[in-house]
Order: sequence, then structure tokens, then C-alpha cells
Amino acid sequence: MEIIRDPIAEDYFQNLSDNNNDFHNYIVFDNKPNAFVIENNIYFTTELIKLIEDEDTLKSIYFHELGHIEHNHYASKKIKVLDAKKSNSLNNLLSIGLAVISGDPSIGIASNLAINQKLLSDLSYNSIKFEIQADDFMISKIKERNLNTKGLINFIEDLPENQNVYFATHPRNEDRINILKGLVKKEPEINSSEFNWIKAKYGKNSKIDDFNEFFINLDKGIVSQIEEKSIPKAYVNYEIYKKGIGRLKNENIFQELYSINDNSFLKIEYFNYIIDNQLSDLYEIIEKNKEIKALQKEYYFHYIYGKYYSKINDLNLSNFYFCQFFKTTKQSQKIDYYCNNYDKNKISNIDNSYALSN
Repeated sequence: MEIIRDPIAEDYFQNLSDNNNDFHNYIVFDNKPNAFVIENNIYFTTELIKLIEDEDTLKSIYFHELGHIEHNHYASKKIKVLDAKKSNSLNNLLSIGLAVISGDPSIGIASNLAINQKLLSDLSYNSIKFEIQADDFMISKIKERNLNTKGLINFIEDLPENQNVYFATHPRNEDRINILKGLVKKEPEINSSEFNWIKAKYGKNSKIDDFNEFFINLDKGIVSQIEEKSIPKAYVNYEIYKKGIGRLKNENIFQELYSINDNSFLKIEYFNYIIDNQLSDLYEIIEKNKEIKALQKEYYFHYIYGKYYSKINDLNLSNFYFCQFFKTTKQSQKIDYYCNNYDKNKISNIDNSYALSN
């Protein structure tokens, strides 16, 4: 599976979580419909987005995954695995990690290691319990936000259970389906422009033809006009830029989207552009955002700030940040160079805390 960094889609999901920046939301390119949590980050596959027909269904599934985070389920499973490893119950931590990630202890285990049967039983029991808790959280959010469950019920009932990876990790529960049926509304679902934009990008099947046509043509290297006025022009320009079809100055494209989108990966892209083009009047933005926790969790956070401080000739701080970045990549030669070429006494406590945050 390939993670797709999409600032527009990630910002959309972040808004659903009431802008909780303690975790990230990612889209994963995969031809199987699924949603899951790994290390307290939420992942949606492109195929799931393609199959979901209405926004309330997407929101409901998102709230189910958010329920796993709220109840700290991933950490609970991880603790059991680590405890088993300490007691020599496991031969291969990586293989059992598949069980923790998937929520299904039968996935990726039997052929790879001899496993403590009690642990397998505990993981299986907890998976069922955790799914019920996540469902309860989802149902509470459906009621709180007055969502229509008609599309969600259709999604659950229409997809063949034996052919769908989603049900391998999200077993059906008739009691909860009956609760959902009691929340069906007669009013038709109303989908936001942002939802239709994401559907058009990954499924080419949104209910706004202009959006579908735009992305179909963009894949062919053609820019088509969008008559629909409900989507910010910044969205359109950003997608054109990402395809390498430049019509505007890249600086303007980033500034337009940055003004309405607080996504941390977008900031990484924007700051990299500022540094590469030596837009010194915008350096203040880079400095000001360094304290943002969501940005600190980005994989390239340390790299960007190493690059930035190199550009403004603060080589001590630059080497410090590059040292932290290359530690994560395990490139020994670069670790030796950067980590041995800065004065620790000249690194502030604040910068030290940023280094530990990622």
C-alpha cells in the first residue's frame, strides 16, 4: 500500500475530528476497501472512498476509526504484544505486529512464527470488544451530528462479506445494524463540495460532473475549466501544480492554499519552495511555525529545518536538525557527519525539545 499525501483530503478529515492535531489522517492507494488505525493515525484506502456514495457514510466510518483512537485500542494491543515478547512468547515481533495493525490476529501469523495461544486468544477477544466500543463511539457521533445512516446500511449490506477485506477487520454486528436502521432519515443526503472533490479525485464518480471531468482530463495532462463555484480556486490550482502543469507562479499557488488550509504536509511543501527559491521575505513564516506540534510530527520536519538553517548560514543549528533527520533514516555516514559537527552547548532547550518530538 502506498500512502498518498493530500493536504486537501487530510484537512477535510482533520476538520471531522474537530481539528485534533494529536494524530494524522492519510489516504492509502489500495484496490481493497478498508479503513484502519496504525499508531493512532487513521487511514482510508482509495477504493473505500470510491465505493462510498454519500458523505454521511464516510463520516460514520471515520468516527468508527476515531473511536479506536479515543479508546486507545492500538496501544492496548501493542502492550500485549510487547509483554509477550518480554516473556519469550514470540519469535518474531514484526509478524505479530500485523495482527495488531489489522485487528485480525489470524492475518500474517500462522506461517511465520510459533505464537503463544493465549496471546492469540486475547487479541481475538479484544478485537471484538474494541470493534464494539468503536461502533458505540460512532453511533454517539451519528446522533450528535444528526447524520443519516441510510447510505451506511446500504454499504454494509451490499458489499459481499466473503469478498471484502473491510469485514475481515470490521465484523458485522446485527444489533448495531438494527440501531443504525433506527437512525435512517427520510431527507436526501447532502454532500459537501469538499467531499465531492475528494470523490472525484480518487473515484472519478462524484455527483458533480465538472469535478470528475477535471480529474479525468488532468490525468491526461489536460486542464479543463470548472464551472462549479463552490470549491476554492486554490484547490484547482494546487492539483494543476502537483501534475506539473504550471499556469500560475508556484508561490501564489502555495499562498492561496496556505491561507485556507492548515495541513502540516502542505507547510512542508510550502517551506521547501520558499527555501529553494530564497524567498527571504517569507522566512519568518518558517520560523514561526516551528513550534507547531503537528508539523513536528512530519517525517521531513527536521530535514526542512536543517535545510532552512543552512540557507541562513546557521550551520550549527542546521547540522543539529540534519542529525535528527538522518537518525530516522539510519544513514550511518550522514549521522556521523552531522551529529559530530554541531556544538550541543549552543542548542537551545526549545530546539532540543523539537528534536525529541518526532
